[in-house]
Amino acid sequence: MSFSVKTSLFFLFWITVSLTASGGIGDLAPPSGGGSVLEHKTLTGDWFGAGAPLRDQGLSLSASATHFYQGLASGDGPHLWQSGSKVDLFFHADGSGFGTWPGFGLHSHLEFNSGQSASPAGGAVLPNNLALTFPGANAPLVDLSLYASQRIGDAVTVMFGKINAVDLYAAGREFSGGRGVDLFQHLQFTAPISGITPPMIFGGILSLKTDPAKFTLMVYDPVSATMQSGLPEPFAEGVTLNGSVEIATNFFDRSGKQIVSGAFGTQDGISLADPYLLLPTTPPPAKTENRWYSAYAFEQTVWRDGADPTKSAGFFGQAALSDGNPNPVQWSVLGGFSGTSPFPGRSLDRFGIAAFSVGYALGLKEGLQLFGLPARDESGAEVFYRMAVAPWLHVTADLQVVRPTFRERDNAVIAGLRTKVVF
Repeated sequence: MSFSVKTSLFFLFWITVSLTASGGIGDLAPPSGGGSVLEHKTLTGDWFGAGAPLRDQGLSLSASATHFYQGLASGDGPHLWQSGSKVDLFFHADGSGFGTWPGFGLHSHLEFNSGQSASPAGGAVLPNNLALTFPGANAPLVDLSLYASQRIGDAVTVMFGKINAVDLYAAGREFSGGRGVDLFQHLQFTAPISGITPPMIFGGILSLKTDPAKFTLMVYDPVSATMQSGLPEPFAEGVTLNGSVEIATNFFDRSGKQIVSGAFGTQDGISLADPYLLLPTTPPPAKTENRWYSAYAFEQTVWRDGADPTKSAGFFGQAALSDGNPNPVQWSVLGGFSGTSPFPGRSLDRFGIAAFSVGYALGLKEGLQLFGLPARDESGAEVFYRMAVAPWLHVTADLQVVRPTFRERDNAVIAGLRTKVVF
């Protein structure tokens, strides 16, 4: 066993023991009175009891801090273990609570990243740690999403502003997603790459709920709004239309969903078929107009606790196809299984196992080959187990195996520990 792996195991053992030992955190005075701190859903006891009165007034605030310790355990490249952190702060204001604007909402998500990230590692191109990849890593970085929403009746919702697309994906998934801080960490299981939707978008979303389908139309600027307080020339490079239909299912009396989506963008891109793509020549490489993307995804519950519907387990998957030029990703597939821990007495724990494969555009691989960089499609798998030391304290062991993009690289094994505190 390598020194780094020993260090990781000791780190996990130390956290678990130190937080549950006699005279530890369980003996602190409860913030909101009554019961041990370890029994609270949040560390502060719902903001020291102020959370409920605020929600009655239409205001809600939630915050968490997540620390990552991750590194390359096997494979080509530096076997460095990196330490990084992410702080998330969510704020929501509901106009109905003010009694002045029914259905109106204002929403923000502040992200603060610091420390170092082990992504990418081992010759892989896709990030193995989404949370530290956006808004950025290896330097203190802050980003803020801010958008308004308006409910029209019970069926229609309109949103407009700077919207975090990773949050959108997480909100619509039960067995994947999680923003890289709750469930899986790899990009493909938290916000699968599309080549057409940036992690932070500026635009609007229209959602219509019917029975049993939900229709969504997104219109946004193709330029990423990450680390931007405002785009200098909105929609100057085109526009992207992204639509989806989500149908609720009940196969074998088990809930699930089937999702078909498609996107079309008018932003020009560098043609991957241009033989001069990677050469510093004049004129510059040719451009290709427009791009498209389509996907089918599903989730299927196989078990759900009748007494507590938040406890469940199920399958998920997705298959996607794009134009492949200028989109650098031609196709992708993924699938997995995750849910509540099956171990007795561990109902707050979560686990998951999943695999993916991403096919890069042929023109991109041929261009890299000309420069002595033989490339191939990238694939991998991830398994995690999230242990709830307390309802507000989660310690996760995560292991990933990746077949890197570059052919001369051996398979990479990335291991890590994640600790999240919910305030």
